[in-house]
Amino acid sequence: MRAIPPAIGDGTRNASIGERMAEFSDRLVGELIDAVKAALKKEGSERLRDVYLIGDIDKDTARASIERIRELANDGPGPINLYLNTAGGNVTDGLALHDAIQQIVTQGVEIAVVVQGMAYSMGSIVLQAASPGKRFCFPHSWIMIHEPAKWAGWQSTTAAAQHLDRLKQMQSQIYRILSARSGKQLRQIIRDTKRTDFYLDASRALEYGLVDQVLGVTHASTPILSEATPQSVTEPGAEPRQSEAAAVATNS
Repeated sequence: MRAIPPAIGDGTRNASIGERMAEFSDRLVGELIDAVKAALKKEGSERLRDVYLIGDIDKDTARASIERIRELANDGPGPINLYLNTAGGNVTDGLALHDAIQQIVTQGVEIAVVVQGMAYSMGSIVLQAASPGKRFCFPHSWIMIHEPAKWAGWQSTTAAAQHLDRLKQMQSQIYRILSARSGKQLRQIIRDTKRTDFYLDASRALEYGLVDQVLGVTHASTPILSEATPQSVTEPGAEPRQSEAAAVATNS
């Protein structure tokens, strides 16, 4: 017997079903890939939302920090941590970073600034840009504020005189930032920083209002030598010995 060839209609229907199955399979694979990418992106953004500013504040470090913070803010509304360890740097670059952080904070993104090591000069100003209650430092960190004239990078009084108006504006901006976040009166900040570098350890920075919390436990405030250290007992026939504190003071 001869085989009966399939009807033309049956072949067309089978081809159509195969095409639909292939299309369905491709769509499932595409959706699976997109889901995996989205999950990885979400996991990455939730796991690593830390930014580090280590070293001097200049156009490169400020730009890198701003770009990274904005990228994280665009990825999602989760909190961002900026870790500082800087001796300061350029005034305008520091103010640019301060303003960029403040702008993102006003958009509802929580940004914590954490001092690990030091936040001197313009670093202390970047610290003030954090969200309310989110200015932190580690127990053995140091913060230093000083007269803004020292931050302008002018090495001679002649150069400073040429930019006197700009210098006064910078001083006003810096002082007002410090006053607003610390709660201290402008006149006190000016008095504390006039022609001097005003260093504060973690506990003093907290008391002064430059940070909101000291992270972790510290024993740094426990005096090893103090005026309350009792004098050494003098044995009969022996010459009196200085206390350790007195000896240190004599040798320094």
